[in-house]
Amino acid sequence: MALTLSTLAIVMLPSAAGASSLRAGTPWPGGTWNPDPPRYGMVVVSHVPVHMSDGATLFASIGYPSDPTTGKRASGTFPVLLAQNPYAGGTAPDPFFVKRGYIFVAVEVRGTQDTEGPGGQEVADELWSKRDAEDGVQLVQWVAHKLPGSNGVVGLSGCSYLGINEIFTAAAVGKDSPVKAMIPACTSNSYNTYFIGGIPSQTGWLLGDIGGVGSILGTRNAAANAAFGKSLGEEIQAGRGRAYNDAWWQSRTTANYAAAIVNNGIPALLWSGWSATEMPGPLELYAEFQNAWAKRPVFGPMSLHQPVTGRYQVIVGSGSHAEGIDDSIELEWYDTWLKGQRTAMAETKTPMHLYEQGSARWTNASTYPLTDSYTPFFLTPQGALRTTPTQDALEGRTLKWGPPTQSGTTLTYTSNPLPRDATIAGPIAVSVYASSSNRNLELIATLNDVSPTGSVKQVSTGALLGSLRAISPAKTWYDTHGLIINPYHPYLEDHYVSAGTEERYDIKLYPTLWSIPAGDSLQLVLSTEEASTDCGITLSSLPVPLPCHLTASQLRTVPGGIYRIDSSKSAPSSVNVPLLPGDALSTARSAVTATSHAQSEPLSWGAK
Repeated sequence: MALTLSTLAIVMLPSAAGASSLRAGTPWPGGTWNPDPPRYGMVVVSHVPVHMSDGATLFASIGYPSDPTTGKRASGTFPVLLAQNPYAGGTAPDPFFVKRGYIFVAVEVRGTQDTEGPGGQEVADELWSKRDAEDGVQLVQWVAHKLPGSNGVVGLSGCSYLGINEIFTAAAVGKDSPVKAMIPACTSNSYNTYFIGGIPSQTGWLLGDIGGVGSILGTRNAAANAAFGKSLGEEIQAGRGRAYNDAWWQSRTTANYAAAIVNNGIPALLWSGWSATEMPGPLELYAEFQNAWAKRPVFGPMSLHQPVTGRYQVIVGSGSHAEGIDDSIELEWYDTWLKGQRTAMAETKTPMHLYEQGSARWTNASTYPLTDSYTPFFLTPQGALRTTPTQDALEGRTLKWGPPTQSGTTLTYTSNPLPRDATIAGPIAVSVYASSSNRNLELIATLNDVSPTGSVKQVSTGALLGSLRAISPAKTWYDTHGLIINPYHPYLEDHYVSAGTEERYDIKLYPTLWSIPAGDSLQLVLSTEEASTDCGITLSSLPVPLPCHLTASQLRTVPGGIYRIDSSKSAPSSVNVPLLPGDALSTARSAVTATSHAQSEPLSWGAK
C-alpha cells in the first residue's frame, strides 16, 4: 500500500525519545497514547509448582522484566498478566508485554501438560469445570500476593480456550479483586459453539476425542482425558445427555457469567472475526456486558438509545479464529486499566468496532443489534424474494434431504436488484413454514450476495433441526414490529411432528456487517445436508460451526425426508435482514500496524 505520513506514524513504533513528544494526537485508539518501546529484557523461570487447595499441582512459567544490560531481573514491582493455558508447548510468557513492564505468568490448566491431581495421580481436563474456576481464583491470589515482583494488580490474558478460562475466573473472583482488566480474545463458549441448530458441528464431534488430542494437551494425563472424552463423545454420538443444552452446558456457557463480571467491576475487551468459530458469542457477550452495566435485561437486545460504557468493548475483524489480534492495542488496554495511563481509550461513546465486509472499511457503533427495524424478504412460490407477502393461495415447493450435489436438495429464492447501496448490519433470521414426509427435518439457510454478472458471495448461514425448533420468547430478540431477528432455541428436548404437519422453523444465521452495492441482489438458498467437503477441520483452523454430524437419534428421524416449503399470506416464510442505507455508518480510520500481523486494525475509536 502507499505510505502516507499518518500511516508511517502507525506502522513505525516511536522511539523512547519520541514517545512523549507524540502523546498529543497519536494514531492509536484514544489519540493520546503510544506503545512504549521495549525497555526491558525477559528472564523466564519455568515449571514452578503451584499447589491448589485440593492437593492438585499446576505448573507455571513466569516471565520477569530484566535489565537488558545485565540480564538480571529488574528491580521494583510490576503488574501481572495471568494466562491459564492448556496447550502443550504454549506456556512461554509473551515477551512483548514483559519487555514493556509486565510480569507474564502462564499456568497449565488442570488435566493438561504436566499437572497432577491430588496425591499426584492423573486428572482429566473436564473442560471449564467449576473446579477450573476455583483454580483461577486461587491463581489470581497467588500472583497478586505471593509472586515476587508483583505489585498486586492483575490482568487476565489469552485467546480461545485461554480466553474462556478468563471469563470463568473473572466471574468467580468477586468484587474488589486484584483483577482490574481482561482481554478474552477469540472467545465464547456454549452449546452453540459445538452444535449448530442442535446438530453436532465439526468442533462438536471433536469433543469425544479429548484423549486423542494429547498432542495439544500433553501426555501426562492422557488416560484420564481419554476416559473423559469417551464418556462425553458416546453421549453426544448416541443423542443422549450432553447432546442437549443441559445443565452441564449451561455451567460452561460464558454468557451466563456476564452479569457477574460487570458486578465484579472488571473491564473487558473482546476480540473476534466474522468467520471465527466463536461467533456470534463475542457480539452477544458485548451486548450482555453493556446491558448488565446499564441495569437492563441482560439477555435481551440492546436499545438503540441506551447508555454505553467504554469499560466493555468489542473488535470484530475480517478473519477467522485467533486472527487479527494486535499486541499494541492489547497493550493500550492493559496500560489503561492496570497502569492507570490516561489513554482516552475508555472514553469512547462507540465501544463496538466492526470491519465491514465488501467495503474493507472499519466503522464504530455503540449498540448491538445496530438497528431495531428489520426488512423481511418473503419467499414466493416462484422462487423470488419480495418485501411484501405473497397473496397466492397456499402453495409449496418440494425439497428433499440429501447433500447439495444431488438434484432436488436445494431451493433458491432471489430478490430484485437493490436500487441503492445497502449494508447488512447485525444478526439475521429465517422463518420457514414447512412440513416433512417423516417426523423430523434438517434445514440449512444460506444468504448470498449476487452481483449483476452472476457472481455469488456467501453472506451468512445457519441451520436448525426441526425437532429442536422450540424457542424461548424471553431470550429471543424481536424488532420494533415484532419480527424475530435473533431466535433463541433452548435445545433441551425433541418435539417431533406427524408426517405432513406444517410447522414454523426459525433459523438463526450468523451476524455480519456486509456492504451490498446497488444492483446486487439478495439470494436465499435452502438446503438439507451439509456438504462433506465443508466439514473437515484441523486444530489450527477452527471455522464457524456447520451441521456436519447427525447423532444416532437424529439419524433415525431425519434421512429420507421430503419437505414442502410453503410461502403464502397465511404461511409467510421470510428472511429477516437488518438492512441499512449504505451511508448509514461512518468510516473509522484504520491501518495495518507494526504489531497487527498484516491485518487492518481500527484506530479511531470515536473517543469522547
